[in-house]
Amino acid sequence: MRPIIGVACTKMFFPGNNLDQFFYVGSGYMDGIARAGGIPLILPLLTIQEAPFRQMIESLDGLILTGGDDPAPHLYGEEPLQGLGEIEYERDLAELEIIKLAMELKKPMLGICRGMQIMNVACGGTLVQDIPRQVPGALQHAQKGSRQYGAHKIVLQPGFVADALGKTEVLVNTSHHQSVKDVAPSFKMTGCAADGVIEAIESLDGLHVGLQWHPERMWAHDSDMLRIAEAFIARVKQQKLQAT
Repeated sequence: MRPIIGVACTKMFFPGNNLDQFFYVGSGYMDGIARAGGIPLILPLLTIQEAPFRQMIESLDGLILTGGDDPAPHLYGEEPLQGLGEIEYERDLAELEIIKLAMELKKPMLGICRGMQIMNVACGGTLVQDIPRQVPGALQHAQKGSRQYGAHKIVLQPGFVADALGKTEVLVNTSHHQSVKDVAPSFKMTGCAADGVIEAIESLDGLHVGLQWHPERMWAHDSDMLRIAEAFIARVKQQKLQAT
């Protein structure tokens, strides 16, 4: 039986319609899950009171947290600095709740870009609010041109990504201006760029992984990146067996 993977999606207005909001998520996430052997399921980040998040997470075998706007700095004990981007606080609150539930219920999570950042914040870590202003000698992390292809290398430490790829170095795409600063106490750093920006983290129990780049934009044509999706599905299956 294919495992069911929820892909957290937020709301947006479409051009020409300022009355209605729509839940959306990039198709690359869904395609990669299906190709890797999972059943992709859109998980709406509801902002209503008493949203049934527990029942929603209980119905899943695994969870993917997607990219998006910046988490609110006060959630990790900081004031907003120059360079901070747009904040979507209702999304922050919804994601904090589903992350807490996924950890309580021992559901594997894969956080991508913002997804890694909010997972780190939820577990007690902090963020660099704006890399160009706060990281001396930083690489260009807001990639220009095609974002479906790699732009800079990262070095991998032992852990989920290194095991999935069978490598200690990989070329990744990059589309962010924030990053993990202090890794949450229950996590470890497993990937880093040449400028010191953290590119991958993993929980000490191995169930929760964060990636700063966007593999879902690459795995349509890059077999290495698709192996990350396949490894995540394999981990979900293993956890599901252990839970039964």
